[in-house]
Amino acid sequence: MVEDTWKVLKLLGIDERYLRLKWISASEGVIFAEEIRSFTKLLKELGKNPLAEKEPAAADMEAATPRAAAAG
Repeated sequence: MVEDTWKVLKLLGIDERYLRLKWISASEGVIFAEEIRSFTKLLKELGKNPLAEKEPAAADMEAATPRAAAAG
């Protein structure tokens, strides 16, 4: 399953390293902590999420803002 997802990421032009799967036992807390530190460091090195949207346009912001009901 992960291999297929890596292929899709590659097709989208996204570095496959944004996705990592490791099997770690519940008894391997030290290994888990090191894996999280390592992956976090890698994500910081890779930079901003390539799927993140840029700043929304003012019109988009306006549409997303709830409006007060008109006083009647």
